[in-house]
Amino acid sequence: MKKLISKFFSGLVSAIAVIAIFAITGNQVQAAGNKQDVLYSKIKARGKLIVGTSADFPPYEFLISKDGKQTPVGADMSLAKKIAKNLGVKLQIKNMSFDSLLVAQKAGKVDILIAGMGSTPERKKEVDFSVPYYTAKETLVIRSNEAKKIKSYKNLAGLKVGVQTAARQKDLVKKSLAKLGKKAQYSQMQATNDLVLALKTNKIDAIALSGGVGQAYANSVSGLKYVYADYPKGVQDEEGMSVVIPKNQKTLKTKINSTIKKLNKTKTFASWIKKAGTQVKKAQ
Repeated sequence: MKKLISKFFSGLVSAIAVIAIFAITGNQVQAAGNKQDVLYSKIKARGKLIVGTSADFPPYEFLISKDGKQTPVGADMSLAKKIAKNLGVKLQIKNMSFDSLLVAQKAGKVDILIAGMGSTPERKKEVDFSVPYYTAKETLVIRSNEAKKIKSYKNLAGLKVGVQTAARQKDLVKKSLAKLGKKAQYSQMQATNDLVLALKTNKIDAIALSGGVGQAYANSVSGLKYVYADYPKGVQDEEGMSVVIPKNQKTLKTKINSTIKKLNKTKTFASWIKKAGTQVKKAQ
């Protein structure tokens, strides 16, 4: 009888231990799951949204002198202000080279990226994207005296094309020309201003830029002109410009998407681009 009771209590203790283990494990899994969606709470607690950008991309982001300091302005910066306002926090902008943006976000140095970036399949493996806030037609910036020679991507074969480091334009040109069985040479630089200087000094033949940016430079720098790249269908694999958000941040992503959807309905971003256009010449 004693052995039976002993076995019963022994089994009961074991059962309780197993249940406890499962309960603890379950709580750990749940905690891990909750831990994934913490950035919004972190931003609210800090009282500040930190946005990474690369301010050499007018009219979306560029620098002007304000109160003796170089200050990022442009349509993307207006979007950053609106998102911060709707989150109920202050805004801090961190300006860096375009190819450093994703690295900085991964390291936790910035919360989100607003830099005219599109949601390509490759980028989606590493980060999440908001709904698109703007879609622009791709352009080529050329010297005005070569307007008859370069009318679209088809005329870039054998030429030296300038592209920004880590930007998608090199792939767009390369894939488009490949469809024609042709190739171009490429010169990659971190800053768009450096590309413009290279074009002006005949070191490259054209610059492949996102729409809006190409127009801004061509309209503000003498001797330059833009044409639409007219890449073939199926080459451009992105949906438009989006806010870049770290993976699994559902709460923050939902709130950012809500802001963008409202702006898209009123076409506010287009008005910000127009306003930024008046500031571009001051930045040159």
